Amino acid sequence: MNSPFSNRSLTGYAVMLSGIAILVCAAPAAADVKVEVTQSTYELRGLSREAIHDDLHRVGKKDGDGVIEGEVDDDLAWKLKFAAEDNSCRVVSDDIALKLSVTMPIWVDEARADEAVRAVWNSYYGELKTHEDGHKTIAVDAAEQINKITHGAKAAGPCNALEESLNTTARQIVEAAEKAQDKHDAEARPFALE
Repeated sequence: MNSPFSNRSLTGYAVMLSGIAILVCAAPAAADVKVEVTQSTYELRGLSREAIHDDLHRVGKKDGDGVIEGEVDDDLAWKLKFAAEDNSCRVVSDDIALKLSVTMPIWVDEARADEAVRAVWNSYYGELKTHEDGHKTIAVDAAEQINKITHGAKAAGPCNALEESLNTTARQIVEAAEKAQDKHDAEARPFALE
């Protein structure tokens, strides 16, 4: 049985009302986008492709579509501060923060396995990593798009109108990114260890 990839798309967005801790930039992003990446793993055991596959189905996280082999959860938030000037308003500071939580398998019996099994694992893992990196790219792109629309934004009228407009556009960017995440999963071909 092939295990399709699954990903939790953008899980949250909000105009943050409290401060955000300084995050370590661990992924490519615009200078004003703070990206924090947390890595976690789960162990797979076995000396054959079949044994690894069986262990994946035993210990791997599951959802309605099957086993989640790798996963990128993301949380995108923005905090904007405004200042009124004459009959206009401008963004005086913006804090765009993206938290990525990446989960990938590790094969703990690799050193004891035959070269042919290692070759299959390396191919499988490489394709899985490339797929999950695609999810990270979609999330970072959304954060950078929000940064582009908010950084230094200025408009005639009251600040609440500019704030509402920017938040609406940012939410549309998040929704588009969620659709892109779903499409990325739908276009992925299942990778088998059997």
